[in-house]
Amino acid sequence: MKVLFQIRSDYRQNPAGDTVQLLATAQALQKLGVEIHLSLDPHVKLKEYDLVHIFNATRVSDASMYFENAKLQKKSVVLSPIYWNMQKFLEQRAESSLSLTQWEAHQPWRGQLFKDCDLLLPNGQLEIDLIQEDFQVNTPYKVIPNGFPEEYLEIDESLFRESCPDLPEQFVLCIARIASRKNQASLAKACYELGLTLVLAGPINDAAYFEKIRSYSNVLYLGTLQGRLLASAYAAAKIHALPSWFETPGLSSLEAGACGAVIVSTDQGSTTEYFKDMAVYMNPFQEESLKAALEKALTFSPEPLTQHIRKHYSWSKIGEITLSAYRTLL
Repeated sequence: MKVLFQIRSDYRQNPAGDTVQLLATAQALQKLGVEIHLSLDPHVKLKEYDLVHIFNATRVSDASMYFENAKLQKKSVVLSPIYWNMQKFLEQRAESSLSLTQWEAHQPWRGQLFKDCDLLLPNGQLEIDLIQEDFQVNTPYKVIPNGFPEEYLEIDESLFRESCPDLPEQFVLCIARIASRKNQASLAKACYELGLTLVLAGPINDAAYFEKIRSYSNVLYLGTLQGRLLASAYAAAKIHALPSWFETPGLSSLEAGACGAVIVSTDQGSTTEYFKDMAVYMNPFQEESLKAALEKALTFSPEPLTQHIRKHYSWSKIGEITLSAYRTLL
């Protein structure tokens, strides 16, 4: 089987969860014998491919160009929507009026894409439920969860502790791009009030927002962590917190949970579907809930969630589910 992957044109320059999902899915499928190619060309020739797999409908202009090209060449299209309705998040930010207008204007475009593709591969049942509610689509779908790299399980905290020897035994970690949607400013404030050190890592998407976060003296920013050092940081952390305005469900939460950290997660998005009652949840629309969640997490056992994630959400398992969905369509 030969499959073409397509994604927003800046997926490398501005990496996010969709970047990780695409690369990890490609690697898992290649191990199963699927030939995967990647193209950002909206006019690429498709004769040699069995199907086209498009990732992320948030940047709907890119996704729609790829879709139109595939349909012109009579190729089946699989879409990983990575969708959550951003309206509520954008409405509560005064500076987001233009973004809100743009989001609302593009919703019909997304709806048409969801209706016309051959198979939807949402990351959770809650995601497809929302798509069906927002757009009244009945497109066939198969839930394909996100995953974690199994090689992370072989790595302990020693590498990270050697890299950051002055960190306290218990600290809060947040691996995410630095952007208001991830809500790190609220996390920094809550940790400061509780006397907790907060370690942040990820690309800076919003420099002004980053300066707001850095005003808290308890914050340590480490740039972007990858590979063994990232896995070691997860293993060292007492708590991994991702108090975003929404997540589906947050790749770093899955990774950190697999490595043994207690997970503090937003309750907005598909997080509860993955983590059930084995994580501590906060509501980003209720300011005090984050502080209460962190306090609870200090005495919370990570073990049930760690075992749950390791059993159900490895990328190798995700690859098998994805390949099964391809075969069903073809």
